[in-house]
Amino acid sequence: MTAKMLGINIPSKVSEIPRDYDGFVFISDIDKTYLITQIDSLGGLIKAALEAPEGKENVPGFAILLRALRRGAAPEARANPLFFVSASPPQMRQKLLAKMEYDGLEHEGIILKDQFKHVRKADFKKLYEQIGYKVSALLSVWNELPAKSKLIFFGDDSESDAIIFSLFSEILAKSVKPAKLVELLKFLGVSRVDAIKIGWVARGVKTPVFPVRAAFINLVTGTSPDYYTKISPFFMASENTLQSALCFWEKGLIRTRALRSIARDLVINYDFEPEKLLESLMRGSERGLYSREGFRMVWAYLAQEELLPDSPDDAEPCQGEVCPNVRLWEETSLGRSSFAELKFRYTDESDY
Repeated sequence: MTAKMLGINIPSKVSEIPRDYDGFVFISDIDKTYLITQIDSLGGLIKAALEAPEGKENVPGFAILLRALRRGAAPEARANPLFFVSASPPQMRQKLLAKMEYDGLEHEGIILKDQFKHVRKADFKKLYEQIGYKVSALLSVWNELPAKSKLIFFGDDSESDAIIFSLFSEILAKSVKPAKLVELLKFLGVSRVDAIKIGWVARGVKTPVFPVRAAFINLVTGTSPDYYTKISPFFMASENTLQSALCFWEKGLIRTRALRSIARDLVINYDFEPEKLLESLMRGSERGLYSREGFRMVWAYLAQEELLPDSPDDAEPCQGEVCPNVRLWEETSLGRSSFAELKFRYTDESDY
């Protein structure tokens, strides 16, 4: 019902997830999160539509991370649910599917935005408006997922992914009244019709739920990582995929070997300098993405693999397939937010 009201075509495989599933569900953006694309212009949109699958460039290491998360860290391989939500048009579906197959990415499906429909109607404002579309897509998927699913989001800082993930969480937490939500969405550039539809869905949320465990933001435009902590405590701003991978390893969601594979991809295939990569891992530890202890263990392990500079003599490399001291994510509860608070949080006024 939610998907139909919001005009979203959700993948059929969502109904195949067992109703008693209480594990993680990963939902990722595509452009500038998984693939390096420029679909925010008409020329970039046309180029992306014509580009061969093998010619599409990956965000370094990210496909490896998604494969590792889908498999999980247990001895027996799992198939943790993975969905993609993108502003790419449906006409790109087959090429995107071919690219994902080329990268060895198994998943439950892709939700795409009908951009060419807006072009045909000369409705160019909707071509660039992503908040209403992606909030609608996330609400539609959530409505079909098992009630105890725990969500992990992936996005980037080039559009409005952080606002989208935050709004989705605020709606499910019932922290903003539907009428004020509609007003806020319109302020953020969502059309009146789409804002009202989302408001009606928000009105239907009877009990507050807090399914979002983390939202990873790929920093591609130089945004300050500190901005995201002002929006919500579940945000994890990362400079590169290895930072994110170290966080997931420490949470017990990927195997140790995945860290090596991602580091090798960054250093060997994308010419990351080991010294600069190490500096980024240090910054991630200082910002609290992962513990200092976990960082030192991974540093020693990757130094043994000759992918990072030598580690201190007292640093013990991680042993075995999983992190020895798993730090689980906890539920992030949200209190009621006013229109003024959310408006301030989502605009340049909050020192973006």
